[in-house]
Amino acid sequence: MSDRTGRDPRPSPLLRKARGVAFVIHLFPAVMNGVAGFVFYLIGARAWDIGPALLLALSIFLVSAAVGSMNDFLDVELDRTFRPDKPLVRGDLAPQEAFLVSAVAAVGGVLISLLFGLEVMLVALLVLAVGLAYDLWLKDTLFSWAPYGVGIPALPVWGFLAAGAFTPVLLVSFPLGVLIALALYLANTIPDIEGDTAFGIRGLAHRLGVGRSLAATWVCFAVTMVLLALTPVFLGNDPRLLLPGVGLAAVLLAVTIGDCLVNHSGAAFRRGWYISALLAGILGVAWVVSLPAH
Repeated sequence: MSDRTGRDPRPSPLLRKARGVAFVIHLFPAVMNGVAGFVFYLIGARAWDIGPALLLALSIFLVSAAVGSMNDFLDVELDRTFRPDKPLVRGDLAPQEAFLVSAVAAVGGVLISLLFGLEVMLVALLVLAVGLAYDLWLKDTLFSWAPYGVGIPALPVWGFLAAGAFTPVLLVSFPLGVLIALALYLANTIPDIEGDTAFGIRGLAHRLGVGRSLAATWVCFAVTMVLLALTPVFLGNDPRLLLPGVGLAAVLLAVTIGDCLVNHSGAAFRRGWYISALLAGILGVAWVVSLPAH
């Protein structure tokens, strides 16, 4: 089919493949994770080492892309019914191509992390393993949030290890980050709850339903902000660096709560996911940059 100028309005096969790859890897969270790793590396290095920071960001991006593309590969039958916009459904990529993207990204991400040392590669393998566990087994269980609880708090550890600046206080990222991880899992799942539930998926968010998942997301973020605000007392974080980030995150949380309450639509829930990812990034950076000097 052509438009009035005689040109075919459909993208070329090459552009369709490129579009398919961009969507199948879940580009937004992959980029956000890579950016977080980039920032954490620079904070740990305490120097403007752009080259190594970009290399680490690429590793984290690829590991995230591997998990995302495997998720689409495994969910293709679900998406045929409820998500016709997905790249494997609309024909941008074949399922076996999504599997290949996942495999190449996984190998590339792990090997790049190995350039920073064995410990960094082990973190990459851990994050990859829990992400694939979500895709393969955990998505349909009450523990569907657990991979987020490992992968998200691992980002500052990943960055500081790569920079040669690991300090044990970073391990506090895991208990502090559990609520953020749970909030991100819920925010990411809420837009798809109805379709997933109709297909028979019974993860934590699906059992809670939209309303309770929204409330739990907001409570998790709010409690995390309170806990972070207390870290200057208990861990010695610098409040001058921490509290502005917490304040900005609180504003973003208020915005997304208002949007979801007023509009209560799929579009509002998707905006809530994007804002939640940004909010989590701000809290994570504020927490790490305000840590006592190591």
